[in-house]
Amino acid sequence: MGEGMAKEARATETAAEKKGTVIIGITGASGVIYGVRTVSSLVKLGYKVEVIVTRGAIKVAEKECKMDLLSTLRRFNIPLYGEEEIDAPPSSSSYVVKTKGMAIAPCSIRSLAEIANGIASNLITRTALNFLRTRKRLVLLIRETPWGVIELENALKVARAGGIILPASPGFYHYPKSVDDMINFIVGKVLDMLGIKNSLYKRWDNTKSDLNPCDQIS
Repeated sequence: MGEGMAKEARATETAAEKKGTVIIGITGASGVIYGVRTVSSLVKLGYKVEVIVTRGAIKVAEKECKMDLLSTLRRFNIPLYGEEEIDAPPSSSSYVVKTKGMAIAPCSIRSLAEIANGIASNLITRTALNFLRTRKRLVLLIRETPWGVIELENALKVARAGGIILPASPGFYHYPKSVDDMINFIVGKVLDMLGIKNSLYKRWDNTKSDLNPCDQIS
């Protein structure tokens, strides 16, 4: 790397550190693409991103998207941890207090249950519990449906502890034209809850439009 490129890389890293660090957990729930898009969006916005991946997420990414999840994430040149790496920096509350927030996207029902009941069985749940106990922002993107009484009670526990429960329920008022638009809507909401400005989706403004997403229904 030349001196000029090295300076540019250092400047980029410094700018990202100033904006803050966001930790993303990707579990084995359906909708791994939400996690990948969240990481991609944060990197583009200039944030420092660290990612924790479960073995289940790797399997789901291959099944749903024909994606090599680890190879895809490594392209962003960011810290990447496996769920078993409980000695990684995010496992310490003294580390997470310096970050901007954490989102688990998607968050499996199992992960929700463990977080709600204080079970730190892997790096993702341990990190999430660190965020709750230090009163830092934690967003759980839940794709699972329907929800039973147990899932609702677990979500309520997390919400009462300070976490934000964000169901992966796309809206239609932004007139989505594609699946990509619907993914961006949800990811934009995740970033909103982390306090990160973004323009991933059209926000409600009560203006009329000639677009009609219902025209796409056969």
